[in-house]
Amino acid sequence: MTLQVAQGQFTGMITRFKNQTIILAMQPCINLLTELVGNDEFKNRAGTDDSTKEHLTQLLAGCDKRRRMVTYNKDSVDLQSILDVDTSLESSMNPIALDGIQLGSGPEVEIPWNFDGTDPNIPLHKDLHFRNGVGGMLYDVACRILVNYTRLESRHRTQMITVNDSKRMYSYMQTFHDLSNLLLGSDNQVDVAQPLATDEPANSSAPNRVGETSVNLGSV
Repeated sequence: MTLQVAQGQFTGMITRFKNQTIILAMQPCINLLTELVGNDEFKNRAGTDDSTKEHLTQLLAGCDKRRRMVTYNKDSVDLQSILDVDTSLESSMNPIALDGIQLGSGPEVEIPWNFDGTDPNIPLHKDLHFRNGVGGMLYDVACRILVNYTRLESRHRTQMITVNDSKRMYSYMQTFHDLSNLLLGSDNQVDVAQPLATDEPANSSAPNRVGETSVNLGSV
């Protein structure tokens, strides 16, 4: 069988492994990725508004909730939470209960998404144009969350991920959250008044650009 070879910012992704719950954990991260691609706020060089920042935080919280859900945490270790580590977790945010009986070993499965640039919903960075730069950086961080999920040692298990692997994924998600807080929202907007030269109509000269041919003044 020919395995998918991930490309671009997904290079290093392991696309076939035993742990099906890792695929379950990756699903909301795909939602985060596609929302970044589709958000036109990132085509605005001045920055984003608060609604984009809050929306991405909600999506990331969904990724974090799924991380806790697939963590084998029989000792109830504090797995932390992106939104509020002091808030007691709802029952739906607790790990899946799979303790008490030995489960059978499962076969390897291939991830159900294409990370080689052929899926238009999951494009490679080189095919995108985030004009303000922040969107592209957040996109790459979100991509690394997905890549790192597939590289966990827990991928060799049939179900669930270990507490330490879960904390590793929390760290990657926290990086996304911190960058969002630092770089998104109305407090980080700047005033951009002029269009880029590449945005000007083809028959219009951009200001402060040399458009004339050189002249030899010595022959005048």
